[in-house]
Amino acid sequence: MELVESLGLLAEQNMSGLAFLAAYGVTWVVCGVVWLRASERVAAFATLFQGMVALPAALGLSALIGAIGGERPVPDEITQLSVLVGTSQLLGLPFLVFLVVKHRYTLVPFAFAAITSMHFVLYSWLYQTPVYLVMAVLISLGTATVMFAAAEPERRTTPARVSFLTGGLLLCTALLFLGLHLLAG
Repeated sequence: MELVESLGLLAEQNMSGLAFLAAYGVTWVVCGVVWLRASERVAAFATLFQGMVALPAALGLSALIGAIGGERPVPDEITQLSVLVGTSQLLGLPFLVFLVVKHRYTLVPFAFAAITSMHFVLYSWLYQTPVYLVMAVLISLGTATVMFAAAEPERRTTPARVSFLTGGLLLCTALLFLGLHLLAG
């Protein structure tokens, strides 16, 4: 089987990563709410550790849609690559921890969103769709715009806006992939 064909089958099996986009989209939105309701420190920790909720939720959703537990349509090397792409953003954790330790709490969502957008670029190739590239650019430029437009008195609302924007884009992308999957099926 040709590589591009097997990547297409992988995208079909995973609905182009819909489960992960939905789970992480929800946790980013929840983090936005936390930024509006809790202290900066609590909100920064919630943002930093959101993956502890999102990852199990994403794996559960993946099982529900049949993306895991069955035969993979790609060679083992592509599966290994997909795991590396998925975990690549872990390399940004030391920077995020640095921001928390230095009490630069309001920068955590922006830095995390930038790291997240970088790792999504690779999914554009893995799932053979430019949608991930567009989403990554929108997250990067959108969150930078939010940060540049922020006035100093809006310290708590700015990270909330970054979180809502990031989560909203992830959820919109998940809905787009769901719609495309339903249209194709």
